[in-house]
Formats: sequence, C-alpha cells, structure tokens
Amino acid sequence: MKYEEAQNEFIKLIESKCYEFQAWELFTDFCKLSAISLYQPFRKSEKLEKEYMQTISKYKKDVVEIFPKLLAYVVMALEDKMGDFLGECFMNLKLGSKYTGQFFTPYHISVFMASIVGEATGEKEGICEPCVGSGGMIIARADVLSKEHGLAYQNIMEVHAVDIDVLCVHMSYIQFTLLGLSAEVIHGNSLSNETFEVWYTMKYILNAQNRQYPKVINEDEKEFEVKDNETNVREKVTLPCDSIENKILYSNEELEVFAGGRLF
Repeated sequence: MKYEEAQNEFIKLIESKCYEFQAWELFTDFCKLSAISLYQPFRKSEKLEKEYMQTISKYKKDVVEIFPKLLAYVVMALEDKMGDFLGECFMNLKLGSKYTGQFFTPYHISVFMASIVGEATGEKEGICEPCVGSGGMIIARADVLSKEHGLAYQNIMEVHAVDIDVLCVHMSYIQFTLLGLSAEVIHGNSLSNETFEVWYTMKYILNAQNRQYPKVINEDEKEFEVKDNETNVREKVTLPCDSIENKILYSNEELEVFAGGRLF
C-alpha cells in the first residue's frame, strides 16, 4: 500500500467512529496503546500494562478492532517511504490547537532543514531534540542520510528526544521504533530539565547491549566480555538478557525466539 493511500485509510477509519468518540480521543488512545505494545515486550512494566488495560476497557469490541488496523496502516506507509505519517494525520484530522501552538512542521520543510544542517560524514551523529513533537525533524534527517548520502542512518544516528506532551512522546516513539532509529524518547520538560518517563526504541536497546556488555580483543585475538565493573556506562538500560527484581526478563526459550527476529 502506498504512503498516501495508507494515510487516507487511516483518517477514514478514525472518522468512521467519530459518531461515538471524538477524533482526538481515538487518535490519542491509539498512539498510547500502540506505543505501549511496541515497548512492553522489552519493558514488561506492570504500570504500563495497567495503563493499557484501563485505556482499552472503555471501548466496545467494534472500536477496539480498529486500533490494530490503524497501526497496520502506519507500518505499511513507512514501508513505502519515510515521512512524518502520524504528524500529518494529526494535522489532517484538524487536531492542531492554536491555543497551545501545537502545529507540526510540514515534512518537506523538515527535509529541507535536515539537508542543510551539516555535512554527512558517515560518523556517528548525536542529535538532541528538546521539543520533538511527532518526530518529523528527526525522521527527515534519517531520510536525508539514506536518500541523499546512501548511509545507514540506523547505525549513525543516536537520538535524545524530549517533549512535555505525552501524546508527542507516543507519536515519535512509534515512528522511531518502526523506522529502526536508535532513540531515547523522554517525557519531560526541557526548560526545567525534569524527566517524568523514558522510552527506549528497539534499536536503542540493541545498541545498549553492545555498550553495556562490550567485547574486547586480547593478545591472542580471542573475544571475551568486559565485566560490568570495568565498563563506563552512563545509564543502565534494561535488556532482554537482564533480570528485574531477581526475575529473569525472558526465559531461554523466549530468547531463542527473539534471536530469530520475532517477538513471541
């Protein structure tokens, strides 16, 4: 399915249920449910699980069924081409607010700005976005690195993204995760430097494994793992091989499935 077609179907599906719920409520809850669904296989948080069940419990079956369909449209669109899919849907549904100034930059402008921000050398790019919105500027930079320079942005970009609006956190997290961006998406206040919650994308977690359990080569050129107390880790990220409160996050059987490129 083409990007534009998926976008039209996404909007039509939300509007088809607006006789019972407002578009804002459906869109917001879709983003929350989808973000939790993408993060929970790694996080396994009781708090997030409770939030998910509380959110979805207010809907009848016919409405619940549209949420996986909406996510499928996001996946198909981003498989077709890169873009700020959710930000554009947000604006096309007329959910922007002149009172809060919540309007997202048109994607073609984001691409132009990303193309002039600096040279692409192929070296690591650390990007800090203090007001990430739906993630359009970050996606545009990845788009430029890929199309104009032929670089694998997944291995180059390290993103630190912040927004005070939890909806923006969910929107950007969904898109960053599906596009394979290594990003920590923070629900927080960039002005006061407050952090309320941190969401790590799948690629960030995979990269964190290499940072937290690095391998070095000894004189005989044999690999061995560096012990935890020998590493200089800025922040510990929960990995599939870690344990939480003396409980193993995944069984050996689940890790084998995960290693095969599937979740469960």
